[in-house]
Amino acid sequence: MKNVLLIGSELGKGGAERSISLLSAHLEKQGYYVILCILSGKGRERFYETCQRVIFIDPPEHSGIIGKIKSWRHRLKKVRQIKKDNSIEVSISFLEGPDYINVLTRGKEKIVLSIRGSKAFDKVIAGPMGLIRKKILMPYLYSKADEIVCVCKALSKELNSHFNIAKEKLTTIYNFYENERIVAQSNEPLCEEAEKIFSKPVIVTSGRLHISKAQDSLVRILKKVKEKNDARLMILGDGELKDDLIALSEEMGLTVCDWATTRKYTDADVYLMGFQQNAFKFYRHSSIFALSSSWEGFPNVFAEALICNIPVVTTDCHTGPREILCVPNLPETQVEEAHRTEVGSLLPMLDVVDEKRFGIWAEEIDHWLHQPKPSAEAFEQLTSRFTQEEMMKKWIATIEN
Repeated sequence: MKNVLLIGSELGKGGAERSISLLSAHLEKQGYYVILCILSGKGRERFYETCQRVIFIDPPEHSGIIGKIKSWRHRLKKVRQIKKDNSIEVSISFLEGPDYINVLTRGKEKIVLSIRGSKAFDKVIAGPMGLIRKKILMPYLYSKADEIVCVCKALSKELNSHFNIAKEKLTTIYNFYENERIVAQSNEPLCEEAEKIFSKPVIVTSGRLHISKAQDSLVRILKKVKEKNDARLMILGDGELKDDLIALSEEMGLTVCDWATTRKYTDADVYLMGFQQNAFKFYRHSSIFALSSSWEGFPNVFAEALICNIPVVTTDCHTGPREILCVPNLPETQVEEAHRTEVGSLLPMLDVVDEKRFGIWAEEIDHWLHQPKPSAEAFEQLTSRFTQEEMMKKWIATIEN
């Protein structure tokens, strides 16, 4: 079996961190010699299972451009040494920073880049530096890889059309899920205080409180939903926009419960729950899962909601949701009206304040609040594509090829 190095930026709660951690663990179980290399010295708490050998690079503290250069040189030196000392045969990196390190420390090993989210439509990659990244750095980076693994077919298509990456170099491997474990965790009991939240229908969403997730639009939509339904919005996750969401909710005349601070039930419209180690037990009690993202790759929370068998409403962001839902016969452009499936609805984007779009979303949420729950078979037809067994076969093929 080959010696495999996985390179990530940090151990954390995010989707990329989850995927690289679990991949390291499952490759090790398959008999590979696996090292997980974390480029940041911070955040050593493991939220997910990992392989046994985890190395933290611990770059020196830096300030200014000179400090950043020193940190990068430190990372390059350390990773190059790890590859040499462990006779690494395949090196796989997740996210842009680790991708550069992987390419720049290349020896005789196979270089694999795992692209987790849209680059062409990521609004954070903006300004002069963003233009340099998209037009110069990323094309250079991608051209140096032996293989590029994308988390969905739409992302592979994006790299081919926007970055001129040859189709032969592109592979699609969906994120994988341990479906039985997720279902088991979803059946764990809620505490007595949390149970009270579900005395009314709950629309749940999960993700970092970040501009890309557009949770502010869900707050605005809830205001419209409440014209017909006495529903609540539950937001799982933490981040820099928490105070903004509280302020917007109050501006909209909606009451807020900051559960992450109080851990005690109060009668409210919006519940800010903070990060939950087991989000699935909240999904199971909810009426609908909502994904409001402006851009994604392959949204884990969305797939996990389907595994928990709850209806979903989602933006038609450029990569991810329509592929997960298998919505047929759609134009290349993003939808402007609702497209309904057996288990949920693909809906217009929420990246601008648009009352018409908010109204479409409110109507679809109203529909799903009054519909009988879809059959377990309808959910299984979608989620059986993302099992650990099937996706690990593809990862092994990438490593062995």
